Amino acid sequence: MPSTNHNEKVTGMTVRLPAELADALKNYAFVTDTSANDIIKQAVTEYLKANARTEMVRAAFDKVLEQHAVAFDKLKDL
Repeated sequence: MPSTNHNEKVTGMTVRLPAELADALKNYAFVTDTSANDIIKQAVTEYLKANARTEMVRAAFDKVLEQHAVAFDKLKDL
């Protein structure tokens, strides 16, 4: 796991998990001698690295389509 920067600002957050997933997380944390917090932090980091850019690009594309819908509508019949 990445080392924690003690100068970084942190925010507390509650995460609700199904009981089976929470148990699996606790067991994995115990077996790997890692905190559940660090496991969740790493999982969220990896998820965002894999998905955030795609979602942000898609959101920007959708916004442009919405903003220029009238122009695109006029151009579709050319």
